[in-house]
Formats: sequence, C-alpha cells, structure tokens
Amino acid sequence: MRRRQFLAALAVGATLPLAGCSDPRGSVRLLDVSDDATLAARWSVPTADLPESYRSLVVGAIDGDPDRATVTDTSAPFDPDAPVEHESGYYAVDHEAIDERTQTRYSVEATFDPDPAPETTVAYADLPAVDRTNLDGLLNPETRRDSGMALGASVHYTDAEAAESVVVPTPEYDGVTRGGETFGIAVVDVREVTVYDYRYRAEPLAADAAGLAALARERFRFAFENLPADQRAILDEAKDGGVHSEDPPSEGFSALVERFRARDDTAVEVTDYDGQWLLTYDGTDWWADVRYPEGMRDEPRNA
Repeated sequence: MRRRQFLAALAVGATLPLAGCSDPRGSVRLLDVSDDATLAARWSVPTADLPESYRSLVVGAIDGDPDRATVTDTSAPFDPDAPVEHESGYYAVDHEAIDERTQTRYSVEATFDPDPAPETTVAYADLPAVDRTNLDGLLNPETRRDSGMALGASVHYTDAEAAESVVVPTPEYDGVTRGGETFGIAVVDVREVTVYDYRYRAEPLAADAAGLAALARERFRFAFENLPADQRAILDEAKDGGVHSEDPPSEGFSALVERFRARDDTAVEVTDYDGQWLLTYDGTDWWADVRYPEGMRDEPRNA
C-alpha cells in the first residue's frame, strides 16, 4: 500500500481514494528535505502512528517474537512499501504466509453516536483482548464521522476466540464507549473463509535518521540536466507550496512531467496517476510530489 493512502486508511482498514483525483490539472510540490531528519520522516512510517494491532506485529518482528509477529487474515493486513521507524531505528518490514485454513468471518458494524443511544454499553478497555485486537480501527474515536454514520469491518475469530468474545457471534452489549465517544455495535454477516497465518519480518535498514537519509539519497536522488527556462520556472514556483498546471497543461508543464516519468527507475513510488521523487535542484534536495495532468494519466510510462 502506498504510504499516503496507507496513513489515511489505517483507522478503518480500507484504502481510501486520494483527495483531488477528479481534478484534471497536474501539480508539482517540492519539499526541502536537505535535513536528514526531514528526509527520514518523509520516507518512513513511525510505529507510533500505527493502530495497536499493526504496531504489535511490527514490534514483534523487530523483537524477534514470532507469536506477536504473526497474524491470521484472508490477506496480509499490513503491507508497507516504506521503511518503518521504531525507537529511532528504521526497518524494512515484510511478511510470508506460513499456514492456510478455514475460519469464520464476521462482518461487524459500528455506528458512531447512534440515535437512539445504546441501552447497554461496555468500555473499550474492558473488552476481551481478542475484541480489542480485531476492532481497534473500527472503534477509533479519532476517525472523523458524523453522528449516525456506520462503518464496517470484516474480522475473523477462531472458535476459541469467539468463545471469549463479547461481540461475536452475537453482541452482548448494544454499544462500546471509547475516548468519550459511543459506538453502536452489531454483527451483520457471518461466513466461512480461507485464512492464512502471516509471519512478519523486520530487517534493520538504519540506526538513525542520518543513516536512513543516506540510504534514500543513494537509492533515489537524481538531478535533471539542461532544464529549459520554462521548466525551471515551474520548479521554482513549486518550492512555495506547489504549482498546478493549466487545463490543458502548457507544453512546459507536460514536458517537465515527462522528465519525471522518464525517471521511474529512481522514483520513491509511482503510479499511473502520480509519483514521488527525490530531486536535487539548485544545490538542494527536494521531495517532489508530482500529479500528472488528466491527459497523461494511465499512459505507458518510460522504462
């Protein structure tokens, strides 16, 4: 999962579309990442920002604890494509499927601030550990929702876990309270699914921000040569919060985007819609966030 989408999706366990996808204009934004700490923070995902269940997996992998580093799901729940930061160290996190079997899958729905209010509630902290693990993102009071808005999550329980749960197969309470907020809780579907045990692994990448920044520069940093004046002007404007193309874009804007797309081999991440690069320009390192104009999206990219 791409880093920007991943951070936006953590709370509800789904990939959310990026804002502005319907805007036909392209854009270029440059962030000064000459400072090691700024570059490391831009490239990595801190464990402190992860939901409890993801954080436990990563820390378990870092600590070499196979029990904490293993999760059962129909697909890998956490698939970062950026380094993960933990206690000032940086790690490459991946996983492998080590087992396969059938389990019961429950579709659980949580309604924020329901009307009428639940007659019986339980505090999130008092839920059994298996319910807290499975429903952490769904019952997150920091996720912005309107009163009465319902979100769902598909979660699995073994027979033993279901016996411990107060949510499945039938909720013992109408609602859950957490962080001063109330959520109505309901099970709306039950089905059998094939699940896998995913074992997470963490490979050390760097001991500190300076080390990760050096690695980023080694892997991704590049410079354009012989930029014409109109393309330099776009980059200069992009330093001050970003610049949007016209619709349709100018020849200079399109040519600059093509220059970035020709460097897909050194991109930090790239799609048919946009990309991110580490660009050296006028003696400064810049994190370049480039969104393509509509007419250039979904086109074959240069190798």
